[in-house]
Amino acid sequence: MGNLPSHNQLVLPLLTVLKENEGMKAKDAAEAMAEKLDLGSDLTSLTQVGPDGRRMNIWQRRVRWVRQTLVGDGMIGSGQYNWWDLTDKARLFLANCRPGVIVTVFETENGIGLWAEAETAVAYALNEAVDLILTSPEYPLVKPKAYGNRAGETYVSWLAGLAEDWRAKLKNSGSLVINLQDVYKPDLPTLSLYQEKLLLRLVEQVGYHLCQRFIWHNPSKPPATNWVTVKRTRVKSGFETFYWLGKTPHPKANNLNVLRPYAKTMLRTLRTGGDQRKPGPSGHGHLTPGYARDNGGSIPDNVFVAHNAVSNDVYCRNCRTEGTPVHPARFPDEPLEFLIKLLTDRGDTVYDPLAGSLKVGEVAERLGRNWIASERSMTYLFGGRHRFSERGRWLGPEAGRPESYPLFPNESASNCRGTR
Repeated sequence: MGNLPSHNQLVLPLLTVLKENEGMKAKDAAEAMAEKLDLGSDLTSLTQVGPDGRRMNIWQRRVRWVRQTLVGDGMIGSGQYNWWDLTDKARLFLANCRPGVIVTVFETENGIGLWAEAETAVAYALNEAVDLILTSPEYPLVKPKAYGNRAGETYVSWLAGLAEDWRAKLKNSGSLVINLQDVYKPDLPTLSLYQEKLLLRLVEQVGYHLCQRFIWHNPSKPPATNWVTVKRTRVKSGFETFYWLGKTPHPKANNLNVLRPYAKTMLRTLRTGGDQRKPGPSGHGHLTPGYARDNGGSIPDNVFVAHNAVSNDVYCRNCRTEGTPVHPARFPDEPLEFLIKLLTDRGDTVYDPLAGSLKVGEVAERLGRNWIASERSMTYLFGGRHRFSERGRWLGPEAGRPESYPLFPNESASNCRGTR
């Protein structure tokens, strides 16, 4: 039960699935939220005995509690218990930015947060001005759902189209890094090849060059499919992949920026002047000691080991205090720090076009990089400001609520950029 998302973490996902589907039955809403949050059946099928002695589903009950809270807040209509639909107030609260709108809602000394869809936000950056695009697109459901997730070929075409626009914004020395994960085919225990199809399109049609794959191993990653927890014919997937692509075959990169501390045995070898080699039986061979040079650390491999993002940092605590939903899919620091250090220098520009709660911007700011982040949800951006303590300035609507903010700002507004 403790691994289920908290009450606050479920507010925005519930509002979102109801908006995307124009209302839903209670059971369908719970299923759609589990899919959106990547929750396996081991969590959503948990039960316990209630006060009346009957066994109840813990996940569905938690979703109903969230619904009750939103009814009290005037976000969900109270008319029909088994049909959940949003009020006009809730639709304004979600306020996903509409196509063609780019509005600056947050800024720091080094970065800027844009309220815009990724397809529109790309117009903000100048051509050949970005050093690194680092992003994690939405989870690609292969089995289409009524609430509107992109799937299959539609997903590949959408992301390839975005990447083609992004390529023009990269310097010739720039890189694109995309985080993706495995998904199963509809109703089958076999994997989709969407990642391979996307890579082929990015390389053969768009013109990128695949430089390397990085594996993020998450020991805490929960099982997310009934093929693992119910059918027991597969084991859980404990990793996600970061694909590093260059605009040219030789993008900027320096592994000296990400060296690992030497092991104790290596430190001992260095203290003794290196590995003393002996000639072979023939008398030939190198007598010069090996491993005698201290390069500051060992060269890392392409695997990060990092658990889930923390749930009690400043961002989460402040969001809970003010009642702003916490973003349900957040990165830990380690993979982002590694990639930004490897592929950029201080003063370079990092761009996240699908920014969520501004996590990439937070890490880039801490490492002395400039950053641009765009996100279509005003609510996520409003919560993301907490990542920057007192260093950032919120320019959006009061309390982040968009009912007092123009959905179609005039192009002459000081914080609005025109589209392509």
